Amino acid sequence: MKFSLRKLASILFLVCGALLVGSTVAGHKMNDNDLELAVDNAEIVESGRYWFARRCAFCHGGDGIGGKGPCLTCGKFTYSANTNTDIMTTISIGIPRNRGGSMGAFGTTMPAEAIIAVVTFMRAEEARRIEAGEIPDPYAHKEEAMVFPE
Repeated sequence: MKFSLRKLASILFLVCGALLVGSTVAGHKMNDNDLELAVDNAEIVESGRYWFARRCAFCHGGDGIGGKGPCLTCGKFTYSANTNTDIMTTISIGIPRNRGGSMGAFGTTMPAEAIIAVVTFMRAEEARRIEAGEIPDPYAHKEEAMVFPE
């Protein structure tokens, strides 16, 4: 049941995201299968900042720098994969205590467009913080393949 709910949420976000963002907008995307976010669209980023302040900042701190909950603008996501789609799914269905978290599900209390905007804001803020030197670039270092002795 959990897998199918996560898969359904992912599909919903991909469809809504494609309609919201459009296919010609350049933005943030972790891989070819990930939802591309329009981090350069000030209107979407500001909408995400608004929703983040209303629904996320209490636990994750102002501008997502961390608080009771982890930092969401540092490029590392403990409870989900680091793709935009997985982060949106986590926001939508939450993180149960048996997975080491205690985040409620926001998929029934926030529109899909607002969740997409929140992640767009988080990615835009992450990029701003990397460029300002506030945080190291988590994507700069590629791990070398492990070589096992023969």
